[in-house]
Amino acid sequence: MNRKTTNFFLFIACIFGLNGSAIAQKQTEQTDEVLQTLKKYDAAWNKKDSVEVGKILAPDYIYFSSTGGITTRQQTLDFLKSPTYILTFVERSEIQTRRMGNTAVIASRWKGKGTYDKGEINDDQRCSLVFAKAGKQWKLLSEQCTQIVTK
Repeated sequence: MNRKTTNFFLFIACIFGLNGSAIAQKQTEQTDEVLQTLKKYDAAWNKKDSVEVGKILAPDYIYFSSTGGITTRQQTLDFLKSPTYILTFVERSEIQTRRMGNTAVIASRWKGKGTYDKGEINDDQRCSLVFAKAGKQWKLLSEQCTQIVTK
């Protein structure tokens, strides 16, 4: 290989390397953004701030319960606003993120204690939250939580 050819290939390799770094950095930034959205969602939920939760939920949001139920966006917001829904303890941990393009799936463990309609809430669940980027914002499309049962 002559010197011109070698320099050309080095130049091309640098361009692809820089482009790969830029893509990796953008994905990291978007992952950080979706995790920030999750934190906002949790903070708003824990304060029972249905307006802020509503800003994060996609218009066609759906929740799948561990008992097989399906809840719409409006039903979820109504539940959150209910004066009989009271949380006394909440914790999200074991957070893992998987991304592909403008979609992210967050796996986590969610624990909550409280009451609803005089019934006790004692949740220890694995949750899967699906987010999609809509414009500049991440929206929560769906959520499924499964109660962790000890044997």
